[in-house]
Amino acid sequence: MDYLRTEFQANTDSEQEESTISESGSCDSYDKGKRLSFADEHGLIELLEGDKAYDLIYRNCKSGLGDQCELLSILRNGFRSVGSRAKLKAFQVFQEAVEMKHGGGAGGGGGSRSSKAKVKYGWCSVAKRDLKSILEYGFSDPRNDGSYGRGLYLSPDNSLLQCLKDSSPESSEDGMRFLLLSRVLLGKSEIVPKGSTQSCPSSPEFDTGVDDLASPSKYIIWTTHMNTHVLPEFLVCIKTPFNFPRSPKRLRSPWMAFPVLIKALSKFLPPPQIIIIQKHYKDQQNRRISRSQLIQRVRGITGDRLLLHIIKALGHKVQE
Repeated sequence: MDYLRTEFQANTDSEQEESTISESGSCDSYDKGKRLSFADEHGLIELLEGDKAYDLIYRNCKSGLGDQCELLSILRNGFRSVGSRAKLKAFQVFQEAVEMKHGGGAGGGGGSRSSKAKVKYGWCSVAKRDLKSILEYGFSDPRNDGSYGRGLYLSPDNSLLQCLKDSSPESSEDGMRFLLLSRVLLGKSEIVPKGSTQSCPSSPEFDTGVDDLASPSKYIIWTTHMNTHVLPEFLVCIKTPFNFPRSPKRLRSPWMAFPVLIKALSKFLPPPQIIIIQKHYKDQQNRRISRSQLIQRVRGITGDRLLLHIIKALGHKVQE
């Protein structure tokens, strides 16, 4: 979405002057009067077909969703209130700070500010009742399963379908979804393993987290950073069918801490193999390898049959 990045920079450099785009609608209902009211109440400006940002986001949505969802409207954050303008300024300040932190300060060489600070677009689903406060004051209580620590999870701009599958309709009657497309100041990201209880960067070197460095499906913005490193810029309103597919629930083995698993394995494996497993676990704790790599290495040592037997046995004890 290079066009959106370029346009955003132009808008912020001009202090978000009043837009000439029509404000004739929103997704509150099909009644035009209510649509206008919704946009005004939330400080939003509806984009119309033919607007470059509208066309780009529309193509992105259609590419990711096909015809299984109805795109009702695309709105831009007008940054009209004092609070929203303050958030815009804060984002700019932190973007400059992250750029300087990673060697992109004055005289720090070529390259755009966004490339040095690694600014991306990300999707997150929000409830209609929370929308106004998020735009005015920021995020307060990220609604997710906490599987990657305490923070706000966003899907990359090419993963809209996954974002929708992981969300729930605002109303079971009309299947409305409210999706924020936000600028995300990633900076330098670290791998966050599933099951993490992390709530801030592990060291000053990092700014945010991802589930995979090469091909992330989740941007993890810590609660300490979510109102300085995320800037809601667009709202996309979508209506999904009643039977819209949700992410299938994965069958999970009972959760257990790795030290508990290692202790159980020590009853079946010789000491040299346990030492190797402990070394792999220490490497994962020190972030030299990912959690998925740790699991694969342990499976290579134990074999799936023994590992499954121990997990099931310990799981029954936990449940009892």
